[in-house]
Amino acid sequence: MKKTLLALVLPSLFASTVGAVEVYNDNGQSVNVYGRAYAGHDFSGEDKNANYGNDSYIRIGAKLKSDISDSLSAFGRYELQWDLADGEKQEKTKTRLAYVGVKSDVGAFSFGRQYGAVTLVSDITDTAYTNAYGGNLGVGSDHDGTNRDNSLLKYSNKFGGLQLDASYRLDDSQSDAKSDAAYGLAAAYELDFGLTLAAGYNASSPTDDYDASIFLVGASYKTGPVKVAATYSQGSKFLEDDDAGLLFDHTAYELSAEYKITKQLRAQVLYSAQEIEETITSATEDSIDDLVFGVRYDFNKNFRTIAEYRINGVEGKDDDFHLAARYSF
Repeated sequence: MKKTLLALVLPSLFASTVGAVEVYNDNGQSVNVYGRAYAGHDFSGEDKNANYGNDSYIRIGAKLKSDISDSLSAFGRYELQWDLADGEKQEKTKTRLAYVGVKSDVGAFSFGRQYGAVTLVSDITDTAYTNAYGGNLGVGSDHDGTNRDNSLLKYSNKFGGLQLDASYRLDDSQSDAKSDAAYGLAAAYELDFGLTLAAGYNASSPTDDYDASIFLVGASYKTGPVKVAATYSQGSKFLEDDDAGLLFDHTAYELSAEYKITKQLRAQVLYSAQEIEETITSATEDSIDDLVFGVRYDFNKNFRTIAEYRINGVEGKDDDFHLAARYSF
């Protein structure tokens, strides 16, 4: 009977645009389904940048939980995204998240494709309203277990205002000369007057010839309708040009300030800067210099429209403008 109910509820939810988040809850077992439809377009100058044109996707996810005992539960999560920028002929489907774990009084242990520990820090300023900007600290998907990555073992727990995350990416490389293994540690402490402080470290040894690492710190402060945040990262041989076979050290920082004008309208300014240094010649370059102004209007908790304008300070790069509408449930 329970399986029959679930089989009936899930298809009806996916077929409609609006549905309850919790679709099943019985005898300590629950299923929550969520999703997003994002339709965006990037407008740039004469020299079209990498973001130019259609930027649209559909995202569907599910969170599952099952109570094993009063103090122990199992959980799982799966999230799938269809990138629609290239139209129907070149549809790109990717699994963003797929992991399972157990949670008890001593914390949560999980394994699979999930977020690495240092996202606890990088997410502080990864707050751009659209899909096009931000996230320029060096942390990235499928990059040494720093963001979403495969074969990731993670521990997370919260002690009052202190959250601790640790992650280890297992080696998936088929080559004896290379390794995908990496580990990350992060901590964030939230004070009761609106201030949060965070720090994280991630390291790997991709080959026997070199080690790669990144260190991050961040802080945010919220009072009333105002929220400000700052993050800083420093990487050692953490960025790579695969085509040229070059490694780079880097420093980066992001600053953000948001003001909630009304219940539905808010505005944000986001600044991102990154400098890279080639490890052999020590040649330096300002690889990112973005100043983004954004406005967001929430019609309700599900639907919003967004506009962001980027002033690109990197020499030879054009400014651009991004418009989007987003529906979430």
